[in-house]
Amino acid sequence: GCSVKRTVPLTPGWGVSMEIWVGRIVLAAIMGFILGVSTDRSISTTRTYAITCMAAALLTIVSNEFFRNLGHPYYSDPGRLSAQIISAIGFIGTGLIWMAEDKPSGSGLSLAASLWITAILGMLIGAGLQQAVVLATFLVIIIICFSDRLIRCKDYLWRILSGKHRIDKGE
Repeated sequence: GCSVKRTVPLTPGWGVSMEIWVGRIVLAAIMGFILGVSTDRSISTTRTYAITCMAAALLTIVSNEFFRNLGHPYYSDPGRLSAQIISAIGFIGTGLIWMAEDKPSGSGLSLAASLWITAILGMLIGAGLQQAVVLATFLVIIIICFSDRLIRCKDYLWRILSGKHRIDKGE
């Protein structure tokens, strides 16, 4: 028979402690919760964001650890399992866009996009790239919370510059 020599022991957490895994999962829950609250104040939306971020982190951890423990570099491709997160979010996002047809234009699309970035942030947390997650979460919150104000400000400045807005005593 063909015997294959293992180069990596089949022990859980090869080089990564359980505390680090738990920390990543908790961080994913917190970041998903923060994004859910900043997107929509409803409990179900916040819960969805937290669970999505945690699930993406968990699947990324499983993917990385599974292929690490496999010990066969020619079989190793941790990106294959993690790539399915994007497919799943595409499916969920399509449903969100479809369900929001009766709401204002773009509401389902922005909800799907913010859920997509939440899953990506979960993947980054699962991969151990927490610094990038903190920065990206901050930027996403700025976009979500201040985009309406920035657009109104741009529209106001455009009216002033185009001469369509008069500054009179009455205005």
